[in-house]
Amino acid sequence: MSALHCRCFTDAGRVAMVTSPAKLVIEMGDLDHSQDDESHPRLRCLWGNLNEALDSRAQDWKGHIEIHDRVDIDHLLGDEALTDSVIFEALALALVSGNTRWERIARIRSELAEPFLDFNPRRFATLSDTAIETQVLPWFRHRKAGSANLRASLLRLKATAVKLSGGPPKSAARSYLRAAWADGNGTPEALALALGTSEKWKLPGFGIALAAEALRNLGLDLCKPDRHIQRAIGSWSLVSFRNWERRGPFTSPQSSKSELLATMFAVRSIAEANRITVNYANSVIWYAGAVSGARMTNTDLAGLSYLCP
Repeated sequence: MSALHCRCFTDAGRVAMVTSPAKLVIEMGDLDHSQDDESHPRLRCLWGNLNEALDSRAQDWKGHIEIHDRVDIDHLLGDEALTDSVIFEALALALVSGNTRWERIARIRSELAEPFLDFNPRRFATLSDTAIETQVLPWFRHRKAGSANLRASLLRLKATAVKLSGGPPKSAARSYLRAAWADGNGTPEALALALGTSEKWKLPGFGIALAAEALRNLGLDLCKPDRHIQRAIGSWSLVSFRNWERRGPFTSPQSSKSELLATMFAVRSIAEANRITVNYANSVIWYAGAVSGARMTNTDLAGLSYLCP
């Protein structure tokens, strides 16, 4: 993978309204980048310490951070190039990468159109459960990219394909995303929340983290609040998790919906305070918590914040 070249934000930050048991320690709101020397010193200190720690643990870490282009959500959902197959590919990739180690999926990434029928949700929706079990599942196992939960996930993906196929050919999925987006407050985080939890818009098999990953695959700039991101944000006391039994060095919180949303906005604030994309901030934090050689314990992560104001 090539090194990520991140672009600075030039637009104002969004106001995040979080009413929840989660205690959001940092303030959400418009960030004024004209006062970089005075504003958000803690978030810049944390980011600098994290980068220094990674440099000392894995000098080549920047070469392992993926590139994500940043796309505005209103532009994305209004683009006719956003076909159903593009959306279904993003969803399928998020789902299988959530079940199997990413390096195994990356190895077969260019072949995934075969088991997912050219990423045609209407075709995938017509597969029988038997076909998924006898054709699609063995395809992954043969390539050593299977997992214990993959069968159940593929069946849920089929249910998602059914749900996304109820409109005009080639644009039913985009219409679904647009409707879910219009039903919220217009932020990428709100769309991930709707696709992952809403009674009306939830996609089978997708929680908030996987929905966010799918939207990231489409180019939206947001955080995927998985367990490694939660560990870091909690260890830095940016979100106070109610249910976090730290039994081991890598134990993650048992997060509520509101705490996951607070985590997403915390990463957004880190990104905006340091004038980097949310995707880049998310990827670096994830790398620090997940990848062998760089992998930091909760104590390691907490230590990055001790000297920050």
